[in-house]
Amino acid sequence: MGHMYTAGLGEFGQLGNGETGEHFIAANKLAFANASKFERQSSFVQSPADASSSFLLDESSKKKTTIPLHNSSSIRIGSISCGKNHTIAIEAPCSAPHHHPCRVFSWGCGAYGCLGHNIQQDEYHPRLVSTLTGPIFQSNYPIHPAAGAQSSMALTKNGHVYYWGKHRTVGEATMRPSLIDALANNGHVVECVAGGFQSVFCGTKNGVTVSWGNGSSGELGYGGADKKSSSKPKFVDKLDECLVMEVACGYGHTLFIIRDEDEVDKTAWKKMKTIEIDDLAGFVDKMNG
Repeated sequence: MGHMYTAGLGEFGQLGNGETGEHFIAANKLAFANASKFERQSSFVQSPADASSSFLLDESSKKKTTIPLHNSSSIRIGSISCGKNHTIAIEAPCSAPHHHPCRVFSWGCGAYGCLGHNIQQDEYHPRLVSTLTGPIFQSNYPIHPAAGAQSSMALTKNGHVYYWGKHRTVGEATMRPSLIDALANNGHVVECVAGGFQSVFCGTKNGVTVSWGNGSSGELGYGGADKKSSSKPKFVDKLDECLVMEVACGYGHTLFIIRDEDEVDKTAWKKMKTIEIDDLAGFVDKMNG
């Protein structure tokens, strides 16, 4: 847990260095200041309205879109997740006497509200997601971020998931973090979460796995006979009673790490079909011509 370094494409500000470096390299051709080596980023910002000491701001600061956090250089990151062109990061826990709930920051491309600032606007510095601050998060603070292509999530200490952005081709975007109440209000304690191109997955403490979104390649895990999409969290029956310890979503596929510690775990995952080496023999022969 500590310092944050970035490298790569800077077109939407996803490097967090305060700029895109946009410039013309020909009459009608743009280029950007991409980074080929890792550089530390230590500038974190917030909107003037969110500043706890906003009454001390001068008039010029109040007119700015963002202002630096007063302790910006001392902020340490505990976990981070990258989407297609945006990033979500959660602060590492602070020790006394400066203890406060872990804060969430987002930056990069702001399409569909995936940065959680209630506006479709790119951010060039890591910006505080103010919705995830306040008394409600004093003990139930964010601990893990998950970024889909154009969506974001934050998992809290008590197993609640907050979602923003958009991961389905239809419907409205969620412009600021919103509790997934279909899980929280039904007693589901989420332990892992992930987002893909158009999919979202949550694994719970009680061995329930849910997903929703678009699954044209079967990535939602509903099975060939079931529908390939869902607008709301839907049980993945094939993983019933399996304790998913970790889930990762790709562009059109999903992978899970399932617990295997006792006989109950073995009974659960042995109900699922398995792929053995012999099952792939025909496929390998076909690929080899």
